[in-house]
Amino acid sequence: MAHTRTDGSAGRPAAWSRALIAASALLLVAGAASGCAGGDTTLDGSAGQGPSEIVVGAGDGAESRILAEIYAGALRSTGASVVTDGGLGDRTAYLGQLDAGNVNLVPEFTGRLLRYYDPESTETEQDEVFEALSKALPQGLSISDFAAAEDRSALAVASQTSGQLDLTSLDELVPSCTTSTAVLAPAFEADALPDLTGCTFAQTRTVADDAAAVGELAAPAPSDAALRVAGVTTASPDVSDADLVLLADDEHVFTAQNVVPLFRIGTLTEAQLKALNVVAGELTTADLADMIGQVRGGADSADVARVWLDAHL
Repeated sequence: MAHTRTDGSAGRPAAWSRALIAASALLLVAGAASGCAGGDTTLDGSAGQGPSEIVVGAGDGAESRILAEIYAGALRSTGASVVTDGGLGDRTAYLGQLDAGNVNLVPEFTGRLLRYYDPESTETEQDEVFEALSKALPQGLSISDFAAAEDRSALAVASQTSGQLDLTSLDELVPSCTTSTAVLAPAFEADALPDLTGCTFAQTRTVADDAAAVGELAAPAPSDAALRVAGVTTASPDVSDADLVLLADDEHVFTAQNVVPLFRIGTLTEAQLKALNVVAGELTTADLADMIGQVRGGADSADVARVWLDAHL
């Protein structure tokens, strides 16, 4: 598949924020202990000098292209020479490019990446997913701090329905499951529904996309169902723009999907790792959904990312 490679400048110099550096240092220590070539990473968590040019790869999706541009801009703020290499295909394809050394960093989501490297993993809570992912990564790869920004699965109801039924959490939904219809978007984690103890929906249907799932909440419920819920993902602009209540998932039924950079060990300096962690401390789900909506609407991903970088770094 054809892909594009771009260069550019973005953002003001990064200022240290509330990012957590400890997890990054711990992972770098683990990478060093596992036998990283060339001594690029030391036991105190310091990194090597990095390549003369850093290549940030991206998959085909809008969210991947946006995040690649954000990470690229954050790295440029340290004085690094950075290019983005977009349109690399699906997860298998762009991780293959990372493994081959053709790119140095790719944006990812913690839960999806964990299931890719360890399909048998069962962790769902964000810190546990992050820890399990750090252990599951192949030798030579590492991650730094994850962002609050996420694209996890959620069950949603219309705001009016939530108010009428005092329905705000999955626990409160359970008594109504047997008379409810669940309308699921393709990216929704449907395999996790059996883990919602005590909940068996009267009907479960998959629709074309998040917009279709959200649209069904406004339609009259079928005669045999007292309630209709939508299975969506949180970074979808169709979800963020709708008048919905995402039901609280206090038991972590659905797997955490926090934004995280995956990179080759020894290719980033300490200053560059700190810049990535600034992004982790600033990027929100609302930011990501808004930017995805702009790009799907025709905006250039580099331009959209630059606006965010100017406001946050």
